[in-house]
Amino acid sequence: MNIFEGVEFNTMQFVGPLIVLTVTMFSTAFIFRLLFRWLPTKLLNYLMGPAALVGAYIWVIPMNMGFYELFK
Repeated sequence: MNIFEGVEFNTMQFVGPLIVLTVTMFSTAFIFRLLFRWLPTKLLNYLMGPAALVGAYIWVIPMNMGFYELFK
């Protein structure tokens, strides 16, 4: 019994935005690491999480403004 027999799932609709999300988060974390290399290592590593969350926030704003329609 296959309950999902007639269900079609367009994976490209989700893959594109997720790739953009990961690239944005890694790039903001990389820029943060370059700018604040002078901080002690423990503090730098502690602040990498919030830097990546800023990248996720940067990604969310254009997606809510209709950038998501580009990937459909």
